[in-house]
Amino acid sequence: MKKILNTTILFLVLTIGSLVSSSCTNLSPEKTFEIAALNANLLSRFGSKEINEKLQSEAQVYDEGQKKMIPSSYYDAFKYDISNLETRFQTIKDIAEDDDNKEFLQASKDLFTYAIAKQKEGYLPIAKMKDEKASPEQIEKAITDFDTSTQNDIDSKFTKLMNEAKAYAEKHNINAKIGI
Repeated sequence: MKKILNTTILFLVLTIGSLVSSSCTNLSPEKTFEIAALNANLLSRFGSKEINEKLQSEAQVYDEGQKKMIPSSYYDAFKYDISNLETRFQTIKDIAEDDDNKEFLQASKDLFTYAIAKQKEGYLPIAKMKDEKASPEQIEKAITDFDTSTQNDIDSKFTKLMNEAKAYAEKHNINAKIGI
């Protein structure tokens, strides 16, 4: 499981790097779709499902010097994941808006802005609780409270993005199956 997780994280880091290093101006509709819609898959497990999964795994971050994943605190591991989301978000913000993609890009930006802010406000304090060995009941209550305060908004923003992505894909004959 750790090898799969490490390989997946390394793949994501390399993918992010290649996206960041490539120019985001004058992108094809397919590339715009890939960046603005497919990156949202990273947020499909937002909330308790993602938090619980991460808290049950070994906390790790990527060490650039050693070029591998190393053990860390849960706080640092969650912070690392948020920084990866911020990198992906930057690739979305770098896409030049025009009349054709404006609504689609705005929906993607709204989702990422909200998710990143809420992860900083919610995930990081929960990770800190885990690091400080808070009781499972306290952690579970914090996770439940987080879901209660965010789930409707994240679902709404995700649905809006998927609707915009579907319309954009249809308009540009992009072969994509979008589940809403």
